[in-house]
Amino acid sequence: MNHTDQVLNLLKTQVSNISEVEDIEATAREVASRWVAPSSSGRQSTNGLIYGLVQSGKTGVLTTTGAVGADEGYRVIIILTSDIDPLYEQTLARASEAFPGMDILGKTDLRDHESFSARLKSSVCAVVMTKNSAHLGTLIENLKRASIREFSCLLIDDEADQASLNTNAQRGSASASKINELIENVRSFFDRNTYLQVTATPQALFLQAQDHAFRPKFTVLSHPGADYVGGDDFFSGDRRLVREFPISDIALLAPGNQPAPSASLPASLQRALDTFMIAATYKRQQDHQNCAFLCHVSTKTSDHKHIVELLHKYKADLASSLKSGEPAVKDRFGRAYEDIAETHPHIREMDFDELLKLIAFFAPGISVKLVNGQSDEDVVVRSPYSLFVGGNKLGRGVTIRNLLVSYYGRNPRSPQADTVLQHARMYGYRRRDIGILRLFLPPELHKVFTAINSMERSLRELIAVQANEDFRGLYVEGNLKPTRKSVLVPGAVGVYTAGASYNPAQVRRCEGDSKNLQKIDQMLAHIDSQKSSEMSVSDVKSLLQMIVPDELEMEHVWDSMAIAECIEQCANIIGSQSGVVYVDRDRDLVERRRETQGILTGGEVSRVRSDLPSIFMIRTAAKPGRPAAWWPQVRFPAGRYAFAFAI
Repeated sequence: MNHTDQVLNLLKTQVSNISEVEDIEATAREVASRWVAPSSSGRQSTNGLIYGLVQSGKTGVLTTTGAVGADEGYRVIIILTSDIDPLYEQTLARASEAFPGMDILGKTDLRDHESFSARLKSSVCAVVMTKNSAHLGTLIENLKRASIREFSCLLIDDEADQASLNTNAQRGSASASKINELIENVRSFFDRNTYLQVTATPQALFLQAQDHAFRPKFTVLSHPGADYVGGDDFFSGDRRLVREFPISDIALLAPGNQPAPSASLPASLQRALDTFMIAATYKRQQDHQNCAFLCHVSTKTSDHKHIVELLHKYKADLASSLKSGEPAVKDRFGRAYEDIAETHPHIREMDFDELLKLIAFFAPGISVKLVNGQSDEDVVVRSPYSLFVGGNKLGRGVTIRNLLVSYYGRNPRSPQADTVLQHARMYGYRRRDIGILRLFLPPELHKVFTAINSMERSLRELIAVQANEDFRGLYVEGNLKPTRKSVLVPGAVGVYTAGASYNPAQVRRCEGDSKNLQKIDQMLAHIDSQKSSEMSVSDVKSLLQMIVPDELEMEHVWDSMAIAECIEQCANIIGSQSGVVYVDRDRDLVERRRETQGILTGGEVSRVRSDLPSIFMIRTAAKPGRPAAWWPQVRFPAGRYAFAFAI
C-alpha cells in the first residue's frame, strides 16, 4: 500500500476518463522529478509552480503530488489555502478523503501544542492551514516546539498568487507583508523543503525578479481533461455561448446608495433568467439534476441585497404569470427556447409547452442565495433552480455545480488579468452541457475576457516550448494590466509595446566578437543593402541573440533574450512564422542612442511593412581601433497590446 495508489484510486471513482487520471499522475511525477529529494543531506530548498486552468481540477493534481511526496519520503505535507472558511473546509475535506494513510491536522488542532507536536513526530502528516497570520504564526511556534527541523517538508500553496506575495513591494519597504514573511519563515524552518505554488493565474509570480524567492524555479503545466469547458470555448472561435447586453444595465442592478433604486428587472437579466429556466428544466428532465444561475456584478453588499430582491420578484411574477397563461411570458420563453436550440438542437425533441408546464411546477422551488462576506449561505445546489448572487466570495476557488448560465458585470476601470480571470466561474467540466451554457456580459467586458484568454494561451504556449525560466513574457491587450501593482517592485518590470521601436544604447565592438559578426554576415548575405526580406522567426531570434550590447551604456530596456522571445510570441499571436529584416551596411554610426530612440533617422522605418515584427540590422563601418558591428533596431507591429516581463 502507498499513498499515491490511494489518491489515484479515489480519482478513478470521480473522473470518468482513465486517461485524465494518468495525466494527473504524469504531472505529479514531473513535479517530483524537479523538487528537492527528501532523503538528501544538508540544507536544500527550491520552489516550483503547477500552472493549471481556472476550474480545471487542480485539486486532483495537488493531492496526487502530495501523495507522491509522502511516498518518496517527505515527512510533512503542508497545504496552504484561502482564509475563507468554506474554501478551507473544502480543502481539509478533500485532503482527508485523498490521504487515508496520513494524519490530517487542521487549524483547530493548533490549540493543543503538545498533541500537535506529538502527531507531527509520529507519522507522515498533512497539515491544512489557512493563509492567516495568527494561524501561520502558531504553526511556526508548534514546529519549533516539535524540533523537527531535520524533517523534509513539501509546502503546497494553493492559489499561490493570492495573499502569499509581498504586498509591500511597490512601496520599496524593507519589511515584507505579514503573510509573505510567515510563509518564508515556514519554508526556511525545514532543512530540506520544496515550496510548490499552485494557481491558474501566475502573472504576479512571473513578474517577480529573477532571483526572487517566490518566482518559480520550475513550472509544470497541468492540463484539463477532455470534458473541460474554458476560455477557448467562450472567447475564441464563433463565441456562440456569449450573449452581450448594454453595460448601462449594470447601473440598474448596482445602484449603490441611491435612496430608491429601480424595482424593475433589466431586460438583459430577465433574458438571462428565462434562458436559464429553459436550460435547467431541460437538463433536469434529461439527468434529474438541480442546476445553478450566477449573478456577479458588484462587490457592494447593498447592491447584492437589491439584486436578491429583484430575483425574488422574478420568482413571484413567474409563478403567477405562468399560472394565468400570460401570452407575453410564453413569448419570452419561446425566444429563450429558440436561443438554446441554436447550440443544442436536441432540445427540440422536448415539447415547448411541456417545458413550460414543468417550469410552472418547479418555479415555487426557486432558491435565491446571497453569497458574500455578510452571509452564511453556501453554494450547494439543492433546489431545481438555484440563483446565486454575490461578489468577491464568488470569485477565486468557488466551484458551483451544474452552473449553466452566468450574468457577469464586474467592470473595473483598469482590469487586472489575474483578478478578472478568477471570476470565470463559468469554466469547468461541463462539456456534456456545452450547448445549454450561456454567459451574459457587456461588450466591454467581453473584450477584456477575450484579451485575457489570448494572454493565457500565449503564456502557456511559451512555457510548453521554453522550459528555461529565464524569460516569462506576458502578452496583454488594450488597457489590461497583468496583475496588481502592490506586489511588484517599481522599475522591476519591463514592457515592450505595440508599434514601438527598441535598440541597444550601444553595441560592443571588439575583435573577440568577430565570429558572431561573420555568422550574421552570412545569414544576411542574401539581402542587399537598403532592402528588406522576410525571415523565419527562429532565424530572427538567432540574429538578435548574437548581438552583444555594450554593458557600460545599457539602460536595461533592451534585453536581447527578452526581445527575441517577445518577437516569437508576437508572431505566434498574429499567426505568422516570420518577421521582416531590413539591412543596411557601412553606416557611420558611433554615438550612443536612447534604447527607445531608434538608430535610424533617414525614413527607412516607413519603407518596411509594419504588420510583422520588423528588425532593422545596421552594419557599422569599421574604423581604426573600432571593428565593425551589427546594431539592431526592433519594431513591433501596431496594435493595442504589450509584452510585460521581469527585468
